[in-house]
Amino acid sequence: MTKELVTIEFRYHDKPKYDRDSGSTTKRITIGMFDTLDEAIIEGNKALEIFEKHFKIHKFPNGSEAKKDRFGKNNGCFGSPTRLITPLAYLQCPFDFYAKIEKLTYGDVEESITEVLEATKRYREYKNSEQDND
Repeated sequence: MTKELVTIEFRYHDKPKYDRDSGSTTKRITIGMFDTLDEAIIEGNKALEIFEKHFKIHKFPNGSEAKKDRFGKNNGCFGSPTRLITPLAYLQCPFDFYAKIEKLTYGDVEESITEVLEATKRYREYKNSEQDND
């Protein structure tokens, strides 16, 4: 069984809490956990619209406005889903943020350990055969 988790991580500076503290701070919030990627995309894009209410869209030196970044099923590289949005060349924010859709996979621990051990064995065999061919 899988679910889709939508989170936003804020990275910013705050007043240092103790000596030699840089003040670098991270805050991560959960927007929601959804049954389908479609639902996660809709809710994630709603969160991005809230950002756009507070911060201007980045303008390039030639005066053109950056495109609005959006989560999507096939608007990423080579038609893959867009699961990560950052403010880079998108919004003029005084902080960084990372809006993310993660696939959560529920599984059995015993079964997962067995799969990992089998993969490790396959990899060792692959590396040994690769060395033998050299």
